[in-house]
Amino acid sequence: MKDAKHRVVFQLNTDNIIEQNALVTYTNNVKKHWGDDVEIHVVVHGPGIGMVRKSKSMIEEPIKALMLKGIKFFACENTMNARQIDKADIMENVGYVPSGVVYIIEQQEAGWAYIKCNL
Repeated sequence: MKDAKHRVVFQLNTDNIIEQNALVTYTNNVKKHWGDDVEIHVVVHGPGIGMVRKSKSMIEEPIKALMLKGIKFFACENTMNARQIDKADIMENVGYVPSGVVYIIEQQEAGWAYIKCNL
């Protein structure tokens, strides 16, 4: 997917299950539409960090299914530090970025499309 024509970064910073489910729907729809011609990153920070916590996620199975499709999830280390969350508490195959907001800005500067998941 390194040479994917389309690159999209999704931001999720809410613990609202409706919005988390919307993220699953949106990313599935984008992946279905463009297939292997899209690279998708999901950045979770703030209250959204719970979505990728082993003990807190209400949608762990859908997230794992998205990962199997090549969608990458990243947890914000600033949020983890502020909330005293250890990497051992985060789901397997989730990556880490020092700052979720900075990562999103960098992706936008590199030409990635940006979608904030809010209803």
